[in-house]
Parts: sequence; structure tokens; C-alpha cells
Amino acid sequence: MRTVLFLDLDDTIFQTRPKCPGDDVLHPVAHRRDGTPLSFMTPRQRAFLEMWLRAATVIPTTARNLDAYSRVDLPFEHLAILDFGGVVLLEDKTLDAAWDAQIRPRARAFAPELRILHAAVERIIARRRLGAYARVIADFDMPLYVVVKHPDGDCALLAVIHDELRASADLSRCFVHQNDNNLSLVPAFLGKEHAVRHVVHHRLGPEPVLTIGMGDSLTDAGFLDVCDYSLMPRACQLARQRLPGCEGA
Repeated sequence: MRTVLFLDLDDTIFQTRPKCPGDDVLHPVAHRRDGTPLSFMTPRQRAFLEMWLRAATVIPTTARNLDAYSRVDLPFEHLAILDFGGVVLLEDKTLDAAWDAQIRPRARAFAPELRILHAAVERIIARRRLGAYARVIADFDMPLYVVVKHPDGDCALLAVIHDELRASADLSRCFVHQNDNNLSLVPAFLGKEHAVRHVVHHRLGPEPVLTIGMGDSLTDAGFLDVCDYSLMPRACQLARQRLPGCEGA
């Protein structure tokens, strides 16, 4: 039976340097636009990925858009799920047309609301002088979600923005994701789990498959629950919620 691993990337199989153990030899695997290293794998993460690349079909399942995904230097050879499930990218780097036909009309319809949310975040940042920045993440001419970060990694300031948004903006058609220095406002029609279901039913062929999901954040829970088995890094956001006490494991 074919085994397929749906694998989240950031903070699951690599992370930025401040999140890495201090005594490990690190391997750079994701880069900024200027080519400088941004994210790194530890030896254990590298061994883990190499094991799965030998044993299974590995499908990256990430919030990264195509530009950010193209700056990941890992030997993924199969299709990929990007943009919180907004894009299914085939092996030849073209769109899965059937999935795109489902997502694109919804993204276009939601675009005005996404602009309103982006403007609301920017007003909060300017009024409170928070020093954070917000941008709309787009891919293949589709505006998909809003991401907010702080250049100094100040997670508390992102929590302030989230609290003010809940009090002043309509978030009823979004889910809000905060994990460390990353606050994302994601339309409810997106979700990695929807794209994973599509891939399982329409892109993996007629033979039975064993599906495994691995992720670190609360927004990964949906696609992990779609799979036959789920994995998560020790002491990650998702493990802290589902496995209380894991911080001391």
C-alpha cells in the first residue's frame, strides 16, 4: 500500500535560528528573497525527513505561497498544497485546475472584505505605534489571506492587534491563526484539510493509500484529523493543546 505524508513545513520540519537548539549543527533550507538563510534544519529533523522521503510520497502542506515555497531548498518531487490550502500545485508547477475552479471564485468574492481587514490592522498598528507590518498574501492573481508580523518577534504586540480586531472588526467569516510571531487572518473557505481531501480523492490514483499528517499549529489540526495517522513535533502549539504537560517531555 502506498504511504503519503502530508507535511507542514515551518516550525514542523525547519524553523528560524532563534527557535533552534543552541548546540546543534544547523543546515539552512529556506532563504529570504536576497538569498540569505532564514530557516534551518537540525540533524534530527534532517534525518526524519530523509527517512520519510525514502519511505513515502511527501506532500508539503503549508501556508507559504509559491514565492516563499520556491525558496525552500528541499528535494520535494511531488505536488504541494500551499496558501492554507488555497493552491494545489502539481508536479510540473502548474495549478490543479479542478481545485482552482473551486477556490478562485471564492477568493475573488472575498477580496473586498480582505482589503477591509488589512486596512483595519494597519490602522491599529499606526494608532498604537506597534511597529508591526501587515500584508495581503496573494498567489496566482488571487488575494488569499492577511499576515501580520513584528520585525522584533514581539508576539505580545500581535496579541494586542488580535484583541483590538475582535473588538472592532467583523471576523465572522475568517479564522484567526496566531503562532509565535505570526498572526494570520484566513477566510473560512480556506483550510489545509479541504485541499488534503481533494488530493486524496482526486490526485493519488485509485489504489488505497495510507495517509499520515504532520504539523505543529492549531491550524494544522484539521488536516491531521483527515489523515489515518497524525504526527506533531514535541512541545509545539498543537501538542500543548492536545497533550497537556508535553513541555516537560
